[in-house]
Amino acid sequence: MARPREFDADEALDAVMDVFWRQGFEGTSMHDIEAATGLNKQSLYRVFKDKRAMYLAALNRYDQQEVAGAADILAGPGRPRSKFKKLFNAALAPVLEGDDRRGCFLCNASADQGQLDRQTRDFVGAAMNRMLHAFDDALATSPVYARKAQARRTLSAKLLAGYFGLRVLVRANVDGATLVAAAEALLSEIE
Repeated sequence: MARPREFDADEALDAVMDVFWRQGFEGTSMHDIEAATGLNKQSLYRVFKDKRAMYLAALNRYDQQEVAGAADILAGPGRPRSKFKKLFNAALAPVLEGDDRRGCFLCNASADQGQLDRQTRDFVGAAMNRMLHAFDDALATSPVYARKAQARRTLSAKLLAGYFGLRVLVRANVDGATLVAAAEALLSEIE
């Protein structure tokens, strides 16, 4: 009879997500994962088939927490510009308030594994497309953009590129004042 798991799988996955988010797939060893979770390989392999499965589960966890949180901000009350300001502020808060330079796990995964692993590429692409739709939906709540579908789609794509660009700049150690100025420039695009 198999022994029951004696650890919280969600806590372990949060630790796995953090180490992959900081170090990427190739930069993370099983020793790093064991150290981050406090678990041995055998315990981890009972839950996850292999390191790749851990990575994909970590991306999914990020999607459930961070991407869903961003979509919730954009679906909330208020005018589009205030929603996007709240979103950009949330994206920059970790670095401005605590010097967290992990950036965006989706962006990191795209650069790290997107061209090497089809599952990663497909997952990241789907998540970014969901974000694009959330951007479009947020803009559509304004009468200015409600009837201008093509202009709204174009602005949504521009804002998405800017948003993920900000997240990459965080990772690249760009100073806070420059990040804030870039966010303000993006916000100025919204009527």
